[in-house]
Amino acid sequence: MTTDQRSRLSNALLLIGVLAWVPYFYLLATGATPPMLPFLTVHLAGVLTGSWLRVEREDQATIDRWARRRRAARILIVLGVLAWAPYFYLTRVAAMELAIGPFLAAHLTGVLGGSALRISIEIQRRFGGGEPPPF
Repeated sequence: MTTDQRSRLSNALLLIGVLAWVPYFYLLATGATPPMLPFLTVHLAGVLTGSWLRVEREDQATIDRWARRRRAARILIVLGVLAWAPYFYLTRVAAMELAIGPFLAAHLTGVLGGSALRISIEIQRRFGGGEPPPF
């Protein structure tokens, strides 16, 4: 698979993963109570597979140049995804009723912040040609 094909496939999978929630929220808005599991499964399959395909194997010198920023981006994304762990524990195991807003805010902050950092790294690497600014 060429790099261009890999990039297109990863973008398509990421888009499918994110857009998996559109019908779910539409059904919620119409008053239906759809099960969350199928939508969550499609979301995670698309997002995780698309993210995995984006990882490029590069020589060690190039990886070392960008390692700190990539690590920070990865940590932000992982923390954003893990923001749902206490929500699901408290709602499913402890049977508490909680507002979803704070957990959604933490999720989006981590995932969007990490993604923005990752995109800025790629933009600078491809078009800037130089070293990233130090943290």
